Amino acid sequence: MMTLYIIILVAVLAWQGYYAWLRGSKTYRQDRQQHDSLREYLLGNGATKWQSLWPFWRHTLQRAFRPMLKKWQLWLVLLVLGGIVVLIG
Repeated sequence: MMTLYIIILVAVLAWQGYYAWLRGSKTYRQDRQQHDSLREYLLGNGATKWQSLWPFWRHTLQRAFRPMLKKWQLWLVLLVLGGIVVLIG
C-alpha cells in the first residue's frame, strides 16, 4: 500500500512540475521578447547580467508555481491519503 501511495505521489508531483515548467518557460520567452528594453535599461544603469534578468525570473517563478499552489484540495487529499497509508501500514 505504501508503494502505491509513493507511486501516486511521485506521478502527481511530476505531472504538476511538468506543467509548471511549461508555463514558466513560455512566460520567460514572452517576457524577454516583449520587455527586453527593461533588461537593456538595467544593464545601462549598472546592473550585472544576472541582476538584469532577475525581473524576468521572478515573474516566471510566480507564473509557473502560483496555479500549482492554488490547488490546495489536491494537496490536502494527498496528505490525508498519506496519513491513512501510514496508519494502516
